Amino acid sequence: MANTEGIRHRKPEATEDDRQSVPPKQGKRNLKEQGMVTKCCSLCFSLFKISLLIVLALTILITLKTSPVEPEAFELPPPRPWTGALAPNNKLQKAQKLLEGRIIGPESLAYKNGRIYTGTYDGKVVEISNEKDIKVIAQLGTPPCGTREDEMKCGRPLGIRFIDDKLYMMDAYYGLFEVDVKGESLPIELISTQRSYKGHQMRFGNDFERLENGDFIFTDSSYRKYRKDYAMLTLESKDCGRLIWFNPVSKMSDLSMDKLHFPNGVQLSPKKDFLLIAETSRYQILKYYLTGPKTGSTEVFIDNLPGMPDNIRPSRDGGYWVGMAFANGRRGLLTMDLIAPYPWLKRFVAKIIDPVRIMQFLPQYGLIIELNQKGEIIQSLHDPTGEIAPSVSEVLDTGDALYLGSYHAPYLLKLDM
Repeated sequence: MANTEGIRHRKPEATEDDRQSVPPKQGKRNLKEQGMVTKCCSLCFSLFKISLLIVLALTILITLKTSPVEPEAFELPPPRPWTGALAPNNKLQKAQKLLEGRIIGPESLAYKNGRIYTGTYDGKVVEISNEKDIKVIAQLGTPPCGTREDEMKCGRPLGIRFIDDKLYMMDAYYGLFEVDVKGESLPIELISTQRSYKGHQMRFGNDFERLENGDFIFTDSSYRKYRKDYAMLTLESKDCGRLIWFNPVSKMSDLSMDKLHFPNGVQLSPKKDFLLIAETSRYQILKYYLTGPKTGSTEVFIDNLPGMPDNIRPSRDGGYWVGMAFANGRRGLLTMDLIAPYPWLKRFVAKIIDPVRIMQFLPQYGLIIELNQKGEIIQSLHDPTGEIAPSVSEVLDTGDALYLGSYHAPYLLKLDM
């Protein structure tokens, strides 16, 4: 018998028929993977086509949609450095919130016998005593009020001042009124916004002063847009604003200036020889001469401001406080400096998003500046976070404190000095 121990038996090699009759597992896997890749590619391509069609349809719709704004192209000089008197600080963060949740949008402030008078977002004129008690002394419109849609029927009190112990108020929609501080009689209309000048009716009465000759002089911020559309007016920066005079005796009224860019707050000089006018959307303040050889002429008092100026009021040191309605528009990536020269870009943005909502969601920054009689910034107070002072419409300087108004905040601010 042959010895088979230690002999290794070799497995017979597979024939060609055997190879064909048993498909390799690896081949099956490759075919399956190729099928999955093909399906994925087909799905991705379909999704790409659908996305492309959606983008194309939206582009066509946006292109055909009429823009709510007609912007004007302009350029701002390079922003002034935030150094020296303009150096950032946290001084406004020390302000105290008064009447939080009980008052909305105390835009302009008047002071008499320890009491503050202001107009609110819901169309009321109120008296504030002891920094905590509120009394309604006038209301032009009819409730319900308090929304953007209600403004035209409810009114929106803006500029407010005491002149010769009488309280006057400019309502954006109704006009200039004398208000009874006791609240016992209805406001007396001096001039209505129904008046037209050069074929254009007033649409946005704002701030006012009274001149030495007894005439009132006031700003109509736009004959194109109402106050509720202030963000559109800011974005457009068109020359549709006017400065208007009115004689309360003769009832005569006419234009002092036109072609202004969102004229806002006004303030007489201590000698009453010139009037300052905030040109909000151009970041500057104009000087309008009332007496002397330059009477009727205008020059720039200060330009290239760090924010959009709102109201101008006297400071205890003989200068002027300027509240910044929007102080963050020239900082960051998307700035007014960047988009100002491109009307098409502003038109496109306004088609997609309501400009009012754009303003609401931009970063807030509280800022007020004090100017001297030469138009120089001598100090500034900041709230970089915007948590206490998101914006400031006006500064009331009582000598021992600053009260800060706002066109939208649900409180009044007090800063002890």
